[in-house]
Amino acid sequence: MNRNDAMQPGRASRRRVLKAGVGALAAGAAPRWSAAQTPKRGGTLRLSSGGDPPDFDVHQTATYLSQFVGAPCYSTLMRADPKDYNRLLPDLAEKTDVSADGRTVTFQLRDGVVFHNGMPLTAEDAAYSLERIRNPAKGIVSPRKGLLGNVEAIEARGPRTLVVRLSQAQPDFLFLVSNPFNVIVPKRVAEPLDAQGQGMKRQIVGTGPFRLTQAVDGQIYELTRFDKYFGPAPFLEKIQMFPIRGEVERSAALQGKRIDGCFFFPNESVLATLRKVPGMTALRRPTPTFINLIPNVQRKPFDDPRVREALSLALDRESFIKTVGPLSGAFYHSLGLMPPGSPYSLSAADIRQFGGYDTLPGLGGNLAANRARAIALLEQAGVPRGFKIVIPTRGDVPAFRDAAINIASQLKAVNLDVTVDIRDAGAFYTIETKGEFQMVVHSVAMGGSTPDQILGEGYTSYGGRNYGMWKDDALDAMYKAQSRELDAKKRGELIRQFQLAFLKTHYQINLAWVGYGAAYWNTVQGWNALPDLYANMQFGEVWLDA
Repeated sequence: MNRNDAMQPGRASRRRVLKAGVGALAAGAAPRWSAAQTPKRGGTLRLSSGGDPPDFDVHQTATYLSQFVGAPCYSTLMRADPKDYNRLLPDLAEKTDVSADGRTVTFQLRDGVVFHNGMPLTAEDAAYSLERIRNPAKGIVSPRKGLLGNVEAIEARGPRTLVVRLSQAQPDFLFLVSNPFNVIVPKRVAEPLDAQGQGMKRQIVGTGPFRLTQAVDGQIYELTRFDKYFGPAPFLEKIQMFPIRGEVERSAALQGKRIDGCFFFPNESVLATLRKVPGMTALRRPTPTFINLIPNVQRKPFDDPRVREALSLALDRESFIKTVGPLSGAFYHSLGLMPPGSPYSLSAADIRQFGGYDTLPGLGGNLAANRARAIALLEQAGVPRGFKIVIPTRGDVPAFRDAAINIASQLKAVNLDVTVDIRDAGAFYTIETKGEFQMVVHSVAMGGSTPDQILGEGYTSYGGRNYGMWKDDALDAMYKAQSRELDAKKRGELIRQFQLAFLKTHYQINLAWVGYGAAYWNTVQGWNALPDLYANMQFGEVWLDA
């Protein structure tokens, strides 16, 4: 264990959790600013949220549009350290204890926490919220239910004690439950709405440092400091978020000082311009966000593995990155299912086994030979030349729109007639979650980068991102085996074997990883860009040096 970890009892580091998996994690606090700084109170932080959220129910959403508005209003049991997303800090849970066998996790909630509507927070609210994510009511969609797939039971013991029992010890569990989307909502508000199949789509009732006080679609979302917040009082008085959809328009608003910042700039040319502006910070960081081609295995002919492999063989991944990257931030590639630079990445020899992946940059694949093989596989599967495919996509994010257009163009090289149907975010997600598509090109942004966060959410039958609707008990068993393995070396090999087995199925066809940009005037102080796009977005420690 790192000596610094041992000296910080309020923090749970990935190293500490992965190595030990057990023990008490007591309350603690990190410094809010360096001694040289003098934070100022008051003021309104003006941001662009990037567009209108489809709704406010972050449990049911998979888009940053909802999360960016909701994050300052909500709390989770634990949260990422604003200075290091590999560590966890207490949030609603002031103390966390993991049993010796790793199967029972006990969260002791803070006393005196209230929701924005004045209701006291109880362990029953926390239990209900986690159960809502794990086992949603009819009509409620839970994209991250797979994160809690190892949970056996959730129990509130008294007003402040939450006990979660796991089917097996799980080294990554504290990071999974602390996903920024896994917020705690009031049972008495959400449960009646869930019974109607609606959920909290048009309201936010949280315990976070800010509360929603105005929401006008197409115009403004205003958050005001919550004076009864359980943590240190936020410095800002208000946050105003303007749903400016276009990146060029967001850039113009930023340069004209109509907004103070925006944390979603995929386009490289826009970001490059902002980097040259004096007094502005503009950056891009790799994020655990992948772009995959996902065929719907419930629709013919995509139930045939030969057809799915043909799709992969048809694609020039290096060309995809060069073409789509500057527009979407999809500049990065990895070997296997884990993010670039992961210690669990596969070798070049491993990845070359799978049709089409040899066109990843530097692997020297023969695209013409791959496409000839793809055409042969389609013929063997009985897919006629000119077979029509429609790819629905959302029009507001280049990682969806431009990626889909590129893939449609590439698939025509193997005699498929592919068109793109561009929809707004809400309509796209309705089509996708109902399975009303042949294939989608989906940009999936994960909360964190541990194996269970990536593999459990993205690559299991029961994972919330199984948009292709496949079912594979053998793969699920392999995932669970690696998830509960406490020996690091053995776990690494199990993760390797899982990736090899999944890639063979072509249930999802990997294309690239995305690094998102952010830009803000240097008057914005106290915010740190983390590799996780969704972490550190509560803004409780942000202040304006104006």
